[in-house]
Amino acid sequence: MKHQAYFTRAMQAKDRRFARIFAKLGYETADMVAEEPGKDDLAELRATYEKVLGKRPFMGWDAETLAAKIAEAKGL
Repeated sequence: MKHQAYFTRAMQAKDRRFARIFAKLGYETADMVAEEPGKDDLAELRATYEKVLGKRPFMGWDAETLAAKIAEAKGL
């Protein structure tokens, strides 16, 4: 995640209005990181790929590519 200088400075300011506004927007602290959607599914597909093919998958592949490669390896 890109460093957000304005956000970080605003959260460190003595004026609590910034913290209150950002909290209402859903940003409690500067170290919050958005969770990648479907992250668990991708981890499961990577584990399945490794189990089926016997080697680690390329980490740049998305879920669709992994599923296609697993199906191809299984002969489906």
